[in-house]
Amino acid sequence: MSGSAGLEMISSFEGGRLYRSGKINVPVLQGSYRQMGRQYGYLLSGELKSLYKNAVVDHFQALRGLSDDEMNRTAMSLYRFYPRRFKDMINGMAETSGLSLKEQIMLNAIEFYGLMSGCSGIIAWGDHTYGEALIAGRNYDWFEEYVEFAESLTVTVFNPDSGISNAIVTFAGVIYATTGLNAEGVFLELNNGLPSGGSLKYDDRVPAIVNLLASLSDCGSLDELDAFFNTTRPDLTFIINAADRTRGVSYEWAPFEHRRRSGDGEGLLISTNHFADPSWGIVLQDQAGFETVRRRENLLSLAHGRKGTIDVGAMEEMLDTPMDKGGATWPVDGSVRTPYRTTYQIIAVPASLQLWLKVPGFQDWTGVELKGLFEERPGF
Repeated sequence: MSGSAGLEMISSFEGGRLYRSGKINVPVLQGSYRQMGRQYGYLLSGELKSLYKNAVVDHFQALRGLSDDEMNRTAMSLYRFYPRRFKDMINGMAETSGLSLKEQIMLNAIEFYGLMSGCSGIIAWGDHTYGEALIAGRNYDWFEEYVEFAESLTVTVFNPDSGISNAIVTFAGVIYATTGLNAEGVFLELNNGLPSGGSLKYDDRVPAIVNLLASLSDCGSLDELDAFFNTTRPDLTFIINAADRTRGVSYEWAPFEHRRRSGDGEGLLISTNHFADPSWGIVLQDQAGFETVRRRENLLSLAHGRKGTIDVGAMEEMLDTPMDKGGATWPVDGSVRTPYRTTYQIIAVPASLQLWLKVPGFQDWTGVELKGLFEERPGF
């Protein structure tokens, strides 16, 4: 593998390497999942210990009053049905990070010590990009306390012994996929779907977010990803926006059924937190939650107004537009009283295997070229 342009090399350990784009850490891992876990734990030891103290100890336990036993039960409910290879990775992290296995498992569940929030996704291609490469964008929205935690945002690159090389974007220490892109150009991002699917939850299923991580390693095309959704049932209701180099789709994914939606006109797909496929027969009211109807309508208006001109710069501007200015981004200046914030933002171009990331108030838009970080492997 060669390095990636624009990345600063920080350190290496047992075949893994740590780069940085601006303030964003980019660990590049290779080997078995246990080996990749050991590399991750060592390379990000400082970040993992710091986030554990700030989030688990100082915030959730000391400030929010959650007990160690309660948090451990929550974390184990996520971890217990992990496929063995991902458990191997978390075990490997605990061998080198300076955190115990229990602490590593609790950090992995940092997003589970509260309620789900809302996110937004845009995919544009064809007429909306004037024939240029497909481009996908997403706002990752969470509760206010996660704004500080997002300073640990990490682009983790996996080059496993077997499977497709892939990358995920998460808080440090979190091993599952809410946003990811693999070496075959398959992109996916997850939105909460509770306003349409309700709070139905199954505790005896592999968590959907972990299955999505597996899908990045296993699915080299949208057809293969489609087979994954035809086979797999989630534990909660989600909306998964996915794309390859030429088209985008949205999977409205309830625990009991799913629908695949092809878009909102030629070359455009917008999703927030409710099912938009009319075949569900669902009519959503404005008060459904998370301002999901308003954010979707705003993004549709912005995207239609830029038809034929959407590139990375235009996507940045759309994602950066706050709701009170006709966009979908939760305000960060306190002008609107809400517990929600846009904690980080991501743009992906699958054709060139490029990502751009922003953490509002911490890191402006910065790029990561994944092509030079993925191991080259023969196709099938």
